[in-house]
Amino acid sequence: MADKGSSIPRWVWVITPTLAVAFLGFILYISTIPASNELDAVKGEARKALQQGKEKLKESAKDTPKPDYDFYKLLENQTVEVPKVDAYKSTPKDDVKYEYRLQAGSFRSLDDAERLRASLLLEGMPAYRQESSVNGSTWHRVFVGPFTDRSRLNKAHDQLVARSISPLELREVVKP
Repeated sequence: MADKGSSIPRWVWVITPTLAVAFLGFILYISTIPASNELDAVKGEARKALQQGKEKLKESAKDTPKPDYDFYKLLENQTVEVPKVDAYKSTPKDDVKYEYRLQAGSFRSLDDAERLRASLLLEGMPAYRQESSVNGSTWHRVFVGPFTDRSRLNKAHDQLVARSISPLELREVVKP
């Protein structure tokens, strides 16, 4: 049985060895630092080595011949002959006018095509339907347009894309 009054607290057993190890580490660290006269000697040797390196670099630079550039002198004495050229003429702009329309959908069912055309008309778009025969079957195509102005075409294109419709752009030459 141990007496509770005579026992040493646990924190003393933890802190005392920790302080002892820290003190020994500090002593070891101090012993590795060179004395001031040794430090000055190391600094002096480093300065000498640096100075010698600079001198060697200067000597090698003196031995290397510098290139002689006559470029600027040659340019002063040269002239460049520019040939006479007639004034450039721009190409004339095409006077061809185009008519654009967007194909919003193609359906086998007339009811589906009419439903899409009606919804586009309700949104204020100029929509119409055309029938075409492909491989013996009838297709009902819904178009938006015609547009002669690219900005209106782009606006209609954006409205169709907003409705998750990927339109097909068709361009035709307008005959005068």
